Amino acid sequence: MKNDLEIMEILDKAAAPYQIVLTKIDKIKPTGLPKLIEATETGIKKHPAAFPTLIATSSEKNKGLDELKAAIVQFV
Repeated sequence: MKNDLEIMEILDKAAAPYQIVLTKIDKIKPTGLPKLIEATETGIKKHPAAFPTLIATSSEKNKGLDELKAAIVQFV
């Protein structure tokens, strides 16, 4: 989204590292999820402060939450 891209540019300029997290992946058709992840990871490459991989989560399906928690712990 436009707002997300604006914040990413601000973080890039500030050299503040950040992690991209896709939420509510259970709302995306299973065939569309790999395409969304690939497109997002391609977009991340244009942002030097972003971690090169993303975390895809669904609290409803309990997916990706352990990975997200582990990433948060690394920053604390």
